[in-house]
Amino acid sequence: MTTTLAGPATSRPAEDDPSRPARPFLTGLDLLAGGALLLVALVAWASLALAHVGAHSLLAVLGLSLGVLTIIVVVGARVGRPRVRLDAAGLLVALGCAGVAVALTFPGFEYGVADKDPGGYVSHAIAISQTGDYSFVDPVLETAAADPTFPVQLTSPGARFAGVWVRDASTGLIVPQFYHLWPALLATAHDAGGQSALLTTVPLMGVLSVLVLCAVLRRAGTAMAGPAAGLVAAGAGGLLLATNMLQVWQARFPSTEVLAQALYVGVLLGIVVALQTGWRPAAGIAGLLVGVGWLNRADGLLLVLLSVGVGAALIATRRWDSRATWFAGGLLLVTPHALVQAYDLAHNYSIANKIPEIEVLGAVVAACLVAAVVLRVVLGRPLAWAQRGLQGRRAQVVVGGLVVLGAVGLLALGFLRARLFGADLFDYNGREIRSYDEQIMQRLTWFIGLPTFALMVLGLAVVAVRRWSAPVWTVVLPTLLLFPVYGYTASNSTRMLWWTRRYVPTVLPGVVVLVALALAYFAVKRYRGKLLMAVPAALALVGITAFYLSQSLPLRAHDEWKGSFEITQRLSDLSGDQDGVYLWEFDQGCCAGVTRLFATPLWLQHGQLSALLPSNASMAVDGKARATVISRYQERFAGQPLFVVADKGELPEGIDPSTVEPVDSFQATLPMWEESDLERPDEAREIPVDVAVWRVR
Repeated sequence: MTTTLAGPATSRPAEDDPSRPARPFLTGLDLLAGGALLLVALVAWASLALAHVGAHSLLAVLGLSLGVLTIIVVVGARVGRPRVRLDAAGLLVALGCAGVAVALTFPGFEYGVADKDPGGYVSHAIAISQTGDYSFVDPVLETAAADPTFPVQLTSPGARFAGVWVRDASTGLIVPQFYHLWPALLATAHDAGGQSALLTTVPLMGVLSVLVLCAVLRRAGTAMAGPAAGLVAAGAGGLLLATNMLQVWQARFPSTEVLAQALYVGVLLGIVVALQTGWRPAAGIAGLLVGVGWLNRADGLLLVLLSVGVGAALIATRRWDSRATWFAGGLLLVTPHALVQAYDLAHNYSIANKIPEIEVLGAVVAACLVAAVVLRVVLGRPLAWAQRGLQGRRAQVVVGGLVVLGAVGLLALGFLRARLFGADLFDYNGREIRSYDEQIMQRLTWFIGLPTFALMVLGLAVVAVRRWSAPVWTVVLPTLLLFPVYGYTASNSTRMLWWTRRYVPTVLPGVVVLVALALAYFAVKRYRGKLLMAVPAALALVGITAFYLSQSLPLRAHDEWKGSFEITQRLSDLSGDQDGVYLWEFDQGCCAGVTRLFATPLWLQHGQLSALLPSNASMAVDGKARATVISRYQERFAGQPLFVVADKGELPEGIDPSTVEPVDSFQATLPMWEESDLERPDEAREIPVDVAVWRVR
């Protein structure tokens, strides 16, 4: 079983024979990609920890993260320090792929509205930057807690606005939706360089992800078929990931997916380095990254459970060693914080995402460990016999063939799902529509391509039916386990680019890894001394890259919601140097109404309090409801400028024109990539925005 990258073994360089053991080493690419990702993970974790205790600031974050990094570096240098080798070829290939990613993704979208999750992250990030805390007290709810007659219009049960969730109505405590790692990291970027630094952080994570994937494939490809294959795999994988439209979109879209992807690929790199070099700190860093990934997204729990399952298997088969101990230690270091966030600070969001309660999670982990111990004691000999059997060539071919057949069967089931099982219906905002769960594979092919899926199967065959390599299986096995989970259901809106984000953190890099390994194997495979498949492999790479670029290049000239920050700033400027109160229309439908776009950013980004006017339904019951609200807010916030903001330039019904004066009115158009439930979005459209503002006399 191959476990090393390369190194001297005889007078002939060991890198010419990937099966020959060698003295392990770290490469310049390992240190660049892995070190940068570790630093980002520590800064993100420090940002979140400090925000959770209300002490977030740039100096505190830098001090805490650099302190932890120093400890890791010192410990790592003292524990079995491996050699360091530049690997100039690998560095150049990875930097070239990173350059492609930079060209396609910088700068990030100027996403300053709250129509979807990314705007919520950006607004929350700026609020953390300004207050130092992940939560805050809402004066409106605080007033209503003291005076139940004070009017409060919620946008939905438990939320003042979309994503602005009420944690405790009795105190007015607000905790924005989602887990808080990503906005905390963006808050640190905002502290460091304002809005531009915040937006630049998004594509920077995409570039980092490409670098780390190149490092993973450099090692995995070398373990599979030698250094030349490693170089080809790194270049092919990095290029394919950098140019794919889903990657390009998410690397400009300020949502959590691109950071989740970088952390996931970093976990693979840490494990592969630990396997090939025996360097235990690499395994510890991998475990830490799994924990940080859980802090980032609720479905990060899947990687935690996968880690528990692998650990249980190692215990049962007596393969647990010091590297596994270090991995567990790294994961356990972050786990207490992750549990506090998941089951306390963001518990409502965990419930909304169907995360099992802590008792269930504890029972699952305990059951895995107990089962592992029982199997180790009761079935020790049969398991040892099975392990010895799997080292044989024939057994590997048989089992590998079964794995390939199983994967092909699942892919076929995915493609034929609609024909086999009929329409899968879904409750979408009160409407029963086709959920498209049964069309997941077809929809993914619009962005990934059928030839790519074919090469993915070839890549799996290359890995599974050739002599097995632990590092190669490490980068492939998670895809085999996670793809079916995500391929079973979309679990979110059917809007195309919004829907596909679910597949970016793990599925997309998993597909790219398998394709890159296939291309690398055929590019270097000699038949009677000749590279007969090198040209077809190169043509396949060129063809897939061209297909990806045909979708990605049009995004280069697009900037989602460009101009939105300026509109929010213009509204904020109306209050001068005072803290204003802005009353917004409730009934504007979905999704480009002025209230939906700007009420939350004005509040969280600029500190101007936003509140909703009574709905049309309330007005039907009490025609004076809006006039009453204005009167009560004017009384409660006496001395602060009070504004009414409306759409279409029309004063909301029920407000006496003599009690207000117009102070601003303007129209604008903001770019937004088209949304579709039925076909791949391929062009931008202009969203008209018509804003009118009155100041209450």
